[in-house]
Amino acid sequence: MERFVRASILKSMLRKEFKQLFRDKRMVMVLFAAPVFMLLIFGYAVITDVKDVRMAVMDRDKSSESRAFIRLFTASGYFLPFAYSESERELELLMDTGRIDMFMQIEAGFEKRVRSGRGAEVQIVVDGSDSVRASVAMSYVNAIAGTYSMDFLQKDVRASLVARGAGGTRFKQAIELKERALFNPDLASRNFYLPGILGLLIMLIGIMLTSMAVVKEREIGTIEQITVSPLRPAEFIVGKMLPFAIVSFVDIVVISIIAIGYFGVPFNGSYVFLLFSSAFFIMCSLAVGLFISTISRTQQQAVLSTFLFFLPAILFSGFMFPIYAMPVVIQVITFADPLRYFIEIIRGVFLKGVGIACLWHDLVGLLALGVIMFFFAVRRFTRRMD
Repeated sequence: MERFVRASILKSMLRKEFKQLFRDKRMVMVLFAAPVFMLLIFGYAVITDVKDVRMAVMDRDKSSESRAFIRLFTASGYFLPFAYSESERELELLMDTGRIDMFMQIEAGFEKRVRSGRGAEVQIVVDGSDSVRASVAMSYVNAIAGTYSMDFLQKDVRASLVARGAGGTRFKQAIELKERALFNPDLASRNFYLPGILGLLIMLIGIMLTSMAVVKEREIGTIEQITVSPLRPAEFIVGKMLPFAIVSFVDIVVISIIAIGYFGVPFNGSYVFLLFSSAFFIMCSLAVGLFISTISRTQQQAVLSTFLFFLPAILFSGFMFPIYAMPVVIQVITFADPLRYFIEIIRGVFLKGVGIACLWHDLVGLLALGVIMFFFAVRRFTRRMD
């Protein structure tokens, strides 16, 4: 290592870089305050849990059974009664203006058909402009309707048994479901998204700061002085990237503490393994930033190139959309996205509590991708300095 990076020069380079970083108060805000601020915003804004579905009802039966059916919805905690109407036109107007998310229409004869065993139809119309919210709301509707049918069936069977003189006989369901969700028992979307946001923030900071730092040297003209100085390319690269690597580690610690302590995201794994795997991810992010710096001549170009890489990286990472649902060609492309591997690792550590025994393939992917990207970035950067 002494052959490529001299310790004394590296120490001087690090001292110079940290002084430059902390001299600019705006840069300090970007490094430490901005990630915390963005995490707080995402923690409150990125929630896909469906609650308080605004519901309008048109009950033409007005019977005890229809009221009991409606009461199951309003008492569930998922549906919020917004309006009771007698006009289909009014319901359509409420839906068109976005004042309700769903309306229920119960026709006359509901109670009579239910008690006769013929079955009654109830029309449910859901606003499908938000497909995710609509599908979740419909799953709630089906669950509540199933509960109502089963409860009515039990009451009907009990009544039949009593009428036949079998009052002491108990009715038992043919199938009794006992549901349990592993890793995220409350099915809270915040527990799913916040660990991934940690990876997004670290990648954005690492890429942007590295790319802009090197381009800044070129803009102010000091890159020529470095070229003719005894400073070796490897020493310049390490001296430029190491401060941002240290800052990224600090951000990981701070952001994860806020996610666990403030938002209550469960953490079931090893923090040492999280930091260990973060080193590979940070190396990939800094290598991408270094490569962007070699193809950019101004800081504006570096920022634009960063977002041109960052936005597809989010889409291909599985952060929002499952990778298995993507076309095969896109699934192959995702293997070149370092964020894909790190999100798998960080969600596995946070929620499942797994370690290297289950996540070694993601670590290998990060390591291989980091080495390849770092090799090409350093090679191109060395040619630019030569």
